[in-house]
Amino acid sequence: MNIKLTIISVFIALFLSACNSSASSDAKKIEIKNVSTTAEPTVTEAEVKTTEVKTDDAMKLESSSFIEGQHYVKLNPPMQTDVAEGKIEVAELFWFGCPHCYSMEPEIVKYKASHPDYVEFKQVPAMLNPSWAADANTFFIADILDPQEKKNLVGKIFDSIHKEKRRLRSPKAVVRFFVEQGYTEKQIEDVKKSMAFQTKLVRAQEFGRGAQANSVPTMIVNGKYRTSPHMAGGNQKVMEVVKMLAEKENSAK
Repeated sequence: MNIKLTIISVFIALFLSACNSSASSDAKKIEIKNVSTTAEPTVTEAEVKTTEVKTDDAMKLESSSFIEGQHYVKLNPPMQTDVAEGKIEVAELFWFGCPHCYSMEPEIVKYKASHPDYVEFKQVPAMLNPSWAADANTFFIADILDPQEKKNLVGKIFDSIHKEKRRLRSPKAVVRFFVEQGYTEKQIEDVKKSMAFQTKLVRAQEFGRGAQANSVPTMIVNGKYRTSPHMAGGNQKVMEVVKMLAEKENSAK
């Protein structure tokens, strides 16, 4: 009985893979096939090594299996990018309150640390729903206070909301959070009054409209392609799609 419950839970988790603008999604019919509980045959050490090693050719073949219209879509019209000349823009459209964005964050952190030099990565807070605007404000306060991400404010905000169950929606709650991180109330107020803060908010709104996305997390590659964990088949798969598309754009320069 426990095995069946586990299988059902896994399938449900796979299908509920995004937060949409109404913060809800329609239930989908899930067909659970009979699963054998008999032990799997023993795999030899040589077989394990063979499955673990992927050659460059094998990885290219895997990437080529991603299909436009299924694993990613082409934006029409394409978006204008905001990166240095010669760079490929990769952006994540996200919302702090989204549990799927929170589960995606470890993959984003890894990508930040390992993406190619030709990639310029950024996170953009989504404002698909008016109530998400407060979280966009919080993100850009963090972005301006800690531009080099030395204090990992984004990760701490995610943890505060999803792990500690704090509500960082009111201005007082947001100020309290940043004071706890070592900033003064004056620093926070100065950020909110700055032209840089207002400009970032406007650009985020424009980016959200141009991305033509109705759910998060969503990945945009070079203003031309949109994909998501839901489309690609999971958090790791979507990053494979992103890497493939970024390499494709870089090769076309």
